[in-house]
Amino acid sequence: MQINFSAVIRLGRQVAAGSVGLVLITAICFAAHLGFAVPCLLYMLLVVMQSLWGGFSSSAIVSVIASACLEYFFIPPVLEWQINDPEYGVALVTYLITSLVITRLASRARNEARIADRKRKDADLLYEAASRLLSLEPQNAAGPESLRIFRDVFSLRAVCFLDADSVTPRIDGVSVCNLAEKTREAFERGTDCHYADHDLVIRCLRSGGKIAGAVGFEGRFTEEGIALTLSVLAATAIERMRSFSSASKAAADAQAETLRSALLDAFAHEFKTPLAIILAAAGGLREADGRKTDQNEMTDIIENQTLRLNQLTTGLLRIAKLDPDNVKPHMELTALHALVEHIVDQYRRVFGRWITDDFGHGRAAVLADRELLSLAVSQLLDNACKYSAPETAVQVRLDVGNGNARVHVTSYGFPIRVEERERIFERFVRGSDAEQSVPGGGLGLYVARKILRAHGGMLELDQTAAPEETTFRLSLPLIEYEQQTNKACQSAHSGR
Repeated sequence: MQINFSAVIRLGRQVAAGSVGLVLITAICFAAHLGFAVPCLLYMLLVVMQSLWGGFSSSAIVSVIASACLEYFFIPPVLEWQINDPEYGVALVTYLITSLVITRLASRARNEARIADRKRKDADLLYEAASRLLSLEPQNAAGPESLRIFRDVFSLRAVCFLDADSVTPRIDGVSVCNLAEKTREAFERGTDCHYADHDLVIRCLRSGGKIAGAVGFEGRFTEEGIALTLSVLAATAIERMRSFSSASKAAADAQAETLRSALLDAFAHEFKTPLAIILAAAGGLREADGRKTDQNEMTDIIENQTLRLNQLTTGLLRIAKLDPDNVKPHMELTALHALVEHIVDQYRRVFGRWITDDFGHGRAAVLADRELLSLAVSQLLDNACKYSAPETAVQVRLDVGNGNARVHVTSYGFPIRVEERERIFERFVRGSDAEQSVPGGGLGLYVARKILRAHGGMLELDQTAAPEETTFRLSLPLIEYEQQTNKACQSAHSGR
């Protein structure tokens, strides 16, 4: 049997303190020649105070010493270990029993109050730990920060998490008892472990009837039940992180599938325009009747539109073959001014419209998927040519500033109504005037904005434009903007 010397020393100090009180009361009452009743009450008061300050053991010893003092100093014959009157004997026994009962009750109340206070503090710590865990981002709910929360709040030496998905222990703090390895062993066995000698508690985390992981604590808890509660918090954190990961993947899959579907719809819509032009050009060839110039122009149109159909088919097949989670732009360094200039030239030939361009005197380089970005720019020009008055010009302007390259496409004649401007980029939404004048599916602007957002840019309607004009602004992060000083380039640009 091992003796707890610190407890013995503490008991001795408490008894010594109570004995000093007994000596003082005895000396004062004996010198004042007081009877049995007054010192009896004073001794009783001292014992009650002793039970509140010390424990039951020290209070019981002081009660016995007080009974001895009463018998020797205050019960006749005084200063003799003898009781001649039976009434004094009954009173002495009654005092001893009463003092012991009061001591016991006071000690029990004191212990219950101490336990209640400890439980309240533990509840406060658990509340703090739960609040801090819930304040973490869901993807970090079972990460290093959660381990640090457990260790800091409960002043533990080390905390270890093991997730069943990775089976890799993560530890925070400095373990002196190989906590990570013991946590792994407990997880593999599927059993909880408690190493009292080393202050180690390891709990398996269960979710849906399966072991989701394990958590190990190295350090001393005031109550063993706290470790169980903390393991529940740890299991909740792991489940929260898994739920977030599943939800994020589902949202990403849904978004990718929506983008892929929209792109397929847009490509299908784009097929109609070059096919119609090719048919018109073929009819024109038939009517040219030997006019060489007209035949050459018609042949050029057919070749250009056939190339465009080939590009659309390539893009359509590329998107159709991809999995939903792989619908991502294939970024490469792209000269935005050259791409826009090429598309403008195409639309000049296709629509025979007056399209003015202003590319400044510089180069704007961006990271982009050329096929997708061409589709977005083409959609803006297509809308501008279709939904503008026949005798008006379509304006295309490129500028840079604040790290962005911007393409402005402006048309005149049929502005978008104010009440419809907020919804014009939604899927299958078309302006009221457009529905009556030009056929379409309401996908163009929706797809164009999707493409720009996938590139880290944006597409918006200029709300400050004049009432009779419609301007769409496409912006992309700028990689490079250099001033062109070559006179030949400037003259070529002005010659167009």
